Amino acid sequence: MRHSKRAMGRALALVGLIAAAIAGSGIAMAQTTAYVTDALEITLRSGQGNDYRILRLLESGEQLEVLQRGETWTRVRAGNDEGWVRSVYLDAEPGAAARLEQAVSQRDSLRDENRDLSEQVAALESQVENLSSENERLREDNQRMTERLQEADEGLQLADENQALRKEVLDLERQVNDLSREANRAADQESRDWFIAGAGVIVFGMLLGILVTRIPWRRRSNWSEL
Repeated sequence: MRHSKRAMGRALALVGLIAAAIAGSGIAMAQTTAYVTDALEITLRSGQGNDYRILRLLESGEQLEVLQRGETWTRVRAGNDEGWVRSVYLDAEPGAAARLEQAVSQRDSLRDENRDLSEQVAALESQVENLSSENERLREDNQRMTERLQEADEGLQLADENQALRKEVLDLERQVNDLSREANRAADQESRDWFIAGAGVIVFGMLLGILVTRIPWRRRSNWSEL
């Protein structure tokens, strides 16, 4: 009797371990993803059977989160709703209709992107044209600046030559002034000499006149008698 109880206990423990393993495998599968097949619509029910209440309709290609997978029914989450759907209506990949819709969406997206790229290319071509025009304008400005610099160099050369000529003129004017001063000094010296000579003549005449007036007339008469 005791042996039968022990055997039964071991059997129950083994069953518990198997159940735990099955539950663990169910939990491990709860994080997978499934998609509704190409059927038009399927029902999400509150339990495993057609007699359970319909929670909502699921569209073809709709993505579902698998919570517990079974051979006939699978528990899934669709948005905020959790329920059961027939496993036969679930696929690991999106259905053909969903893939077609995705391909069409990608095509439209690529068209939009291509249109945007075409507009960007047109804008870049316009910028290149504007930059080419600006480059041409800058080249012309550079040419004009080069010509002005050459003219400025010629002007500087003329300015240097003009400065040299001015220096020569100043030197000549200085020499002329020196000669003029020497001529003036010579003229002044000659004038002074003539003035002194004239003054000497006048003084001599005055002295002679004084001497003549002071000579006695008698002596003159005596001289006349002689």
